[in-house]
Amino acid sequence: MKDYILFIAAMLIFGTNGVFASMLDMSGSQLVLMRTLIGSVILFIIVLLTRSKLSGEVLRREKWRLLLAGICLGANWVLLFEAYNLMNVSLATLTYYTAPVMVLVLAPFVLGEKQHGRAYVGMAIVAAGMLLAVGTDFGEGGVTAVGLIVGLGSAVFYAALMLVNRKIEGVSGLNLTFIEIVIAAVILLPYVFATSGGVPLPTDAKGIFALLFLCTVNTGLACWMYFSSMNRLPAKAVALLGYFDPVSALIFSAVFLDERLSLVQAAGAALVLAGALVGQGRFTKASDESII
Repeated sequence: MKDYILFIAAMLIFGTNGVFASMLDMSGSQLVLMRTLIGSVILFIIVLLTRSKLSGEVLRREKWRLLLAGICLGANWVLLFEAYNLMNVSLATLTYYTAPVMVLVLAPFVLGEKQHGRAYVGMAIVAAGMLLAVGTDFGEGGVTAVGLIVGLGSAVFYAALMLVNRKIEGVSGLNLTFIEIVIAAVILLPYVFATSGGVPLPTDAKGIFALLFLCTVNTGLACWMYFSSMNRLPAKAVALLGYFDPVSALIFSAVFLDERLSLVQAAGAALVLAGALVGQGRFTKASDESII
């Protein structure tokens, strides 16, 4: 139960990203770079304070998986924010969140986790709910072929990140988070300077607070919770409960940014949560599930 609580809490924290990002005059890639840079420094301090150790043997054994996961994390974030620029946010979100579907379908082959029929029923309900919750603006300029390819690319890297992390053994959640965010930062640094020429830092108190909160709580703490719990949960839980992120983002935007939440969107959000519960069946202990 603890891992379910940590995972859902991380999703809810991620859901506030849009609220804090709205306080900053920065592009998506610039913001992500700052999150990885500052977040990695915070996590490094925590690693030192807690004296969290990673054996050289484990590091050598898992080095390629860790490198691949870090690359997937960085590529996932870059492609997602590029998709936001190429088509509207609703369609970018829809394509991005096909990733949990990919995980659910691939888990039996990659992880050896057999899925019950209710997991697929739950995912179908979640998909329908997401369609209602984020909206479907297919009007002029809403979607482009390049935008769809980039959006699906971000989903592929997100799904790969979840699957690769499940295969990493012997690395604590703290060390896993730190290593992967550092790798993502290394990937993002040249990308941001090549496309934007640098990062405009906020000078007002509100902007500084928003940036620091995003980099510490929403990146360092939330990613720690996310990666720590993910490896101890069955793939179907990771796939289905991951939808708490976009649904909570929709709700937080309505509450804190005065963005209108229609009855159809509210119904869609409720449908997503219902589908997650139906697909999960019950919150079992991680030890009761097949985790490889």
